Amino acid sequence: MVAHVMAMRAAEGAGVPQSWDDALDHLQRAAEHGLVLAQAEMAALAGDWTLAAHFSFGKPADTDWRALRRRISIAEWLKSPSKRIVSASPRIAVIEGFASLETCQWLIARARNGLTRATVFDHDTGEARTEPVRTNSQCYFKRDDGDLILALLRARMSRAIELPVDRMEVPMVLHYAPGEEFLPHVDFLDTEHPGHALDLEKRGQRVLTFLLVLNEGYEGGETEFTELRSRWKGRAGSALFFWNVEPDGKPDPRTAHAGLPPANGEKWLLSQWVRMPGTVMPR
Repeated sequence: MVAHVMAMRAAEGAGVPQSWDDALDHLQRAAEHGLVLAQAEMAALAGDWTLAAHFSFGKPADTDWRALRRRISIAEWLKSPSKRIVSASPRIAVIEGFASLETCQWLIARARNGLTRATVFDHDTGEARTEPVRTNSQCYFKRDDGDLILALLRARMSRAIELPVDRMEVPMVLHYAPGEEFLPHVDFLDTEHPGHALDLEKRGQRVLTFLLVLNEGYEGGETEFTELRSRWKGRAGSALFFWNVEPDGKPDPRTAHAGLPPANGEKWLLSQWVRMPGTVMPR
C-alpha cells in the first residue's frame, strides 16, 4: 500500500523531509485502510505486542487507531542502553539489552519467509554470488519492504554508533541452521580487488559492522574474531559492533571474523553494515 511506503520514506528521509510524525500519519492511514502489517506495527509501536500478534494472524479487531497512535513514544523507541568498550584497538563495543525480545521475535517472523542462500562479494565484479565459504541464509529488507520497527531500530543504531542512517546499507536478517557457517572473512573493501575498488568508489568504505542477536537456545554459533582469538555470543537483544577500519580509515585486518556453525538449534542475527565516503574516520 502506498501509505505504508510513504511511512517508510518519511521515517528515513528518503526523497522527503525526515519526520516521525509524518511517518506515523502515513502508518495510521495504512492501518485504517486495512493493511495488516501496518495494523500490527501500530500495536507493536504502542507496546501492545499481544494485539500486534492478533493482527499478524489476520484477526481483525475494533481499534481506535488515533488513540493507539497517541500511545506511541518515538523518544522511547530511540533510546539505547550504554555501550561497553571491549577492545580499544581494534575498536569493538557491546550493548546489552539493545532491543527487546518482542522486537527480536518480530524481526525473525518478518524474515522467515524471505530467506535465500547468503552471498559473498565477488572480488572481480563486485556482484553478489554464493560460495562454499558461506552456507547460511539471509533476508534483505529494502526500504519499501521494511517497517517502522526496523526503521526505529536503525535510528537507535545511528545514535549508538554516531553515524547517520543514510550511510547504512540495506539491513539483513541472517539465519544459521545446524552446521551452517561463514568462514573467516573481513567486511572492509580491499582496493586490491577491482570489484571492491569500484564499489568503494561508488559508495565509500564499509567502515562498521553492527550485529544484533535475535534468539538463544542453540549451542555453538559464536562470532569468532580469528586474529584476536576471541569469541562472542550475546543473549537475545544484545548487540556487538566493530569498526572495520582504523581511525585514519585504513582497513584493519584484525577485524577478521567468522560466523561459527550452531551445533543444534537455529541462530538468528540482524546484520547492518555502514559506509563512509573518504578516508579519514571519526575517532
